[in-house]
Amino acid sequence: MINRLVKVNNIDLYDLVFSSTFVIGDSQQARPFSRVIAVQKEGAFYKENMVKFEQFPIFDLQLQETLPEAQIDDRHYHRNTTIHVDSVRIIGISTSSMLQVGSLEYLDAESRVKHIRILRD
Repeated sequence: MINRLVKVNNIDLYDLVFSSTFVIGDSQQARPFSRVIAVQKEGAFYKENMVKFEQFPIFDLQLQETLPEAQIDDRHYHRNTTIHVDSVRIIGISTSSMLQVGSLEYLDAESRVKHIRILRD
């Protein structure tokens, strides 16, 4: 991994939630992970612990392994030793996402979301 100096003039980030990260600089690895059950219910009453992760198979499924990394003999020549960012405007980063200005060796992100809508008859 090639380490470089990072200069950022302005980043306007409104919202960062649910296992997401914002990094200025270099990182060796990142592994954001989240499990979410989102319940939207018509009506005024909601019982706490009404739904549990164990009720939904999506949270128990084994993910497929990615293909092994191919070994490539390459060389990078960076004319400038600095990563310069003038301005970035972001409304939101959510659910195992990442904003990084810099180098990252390894990223393994996972997000599992189950949406439930309970409607009145």
